[in-house]
Amino acid sequence: MPSRVSKTSPSRRILHEVDIDRILSLCDWNFMQTINYTDARNQLAGLMEAASRDREPITITRNGAGKVVMLALEEYEAMETTLHLFSTRANASQIQKSLADYSAGKVQSGELCD
Repeated sequence: MPSRVSKTSPSRRILHEVDIDRILSLCDWNFMQTINYTDARNQLAGLMEAASRDREPITITRNGAGKVVMLALEEYEAMETTLHLFSTRANASQIQKSLADYSAGKVQSGELCD
């Protein structure tokens, strides 16, 4: 699998090797920062800056209401791209095999074709 995926639409971004590691690390969000609605409202600018800077999701809770997640746009777009890439069984199988190869250090350097 190449270390990049070509851009298919304006909402898709090019994935680099570091993005693969980030996507894999996002699979475990058990340690996500959680904040209540009142504190989030009072600290909104700082929370937005932290989510954007740290590229980590932040859960906002409210008594009697559902939870929401604040996430940097770039992280959301990466997740959206990943979901799209995994949307077909054949593509998902190839990606899983390629990720296993990547984790095992079985990678080749090379230039991408246009």
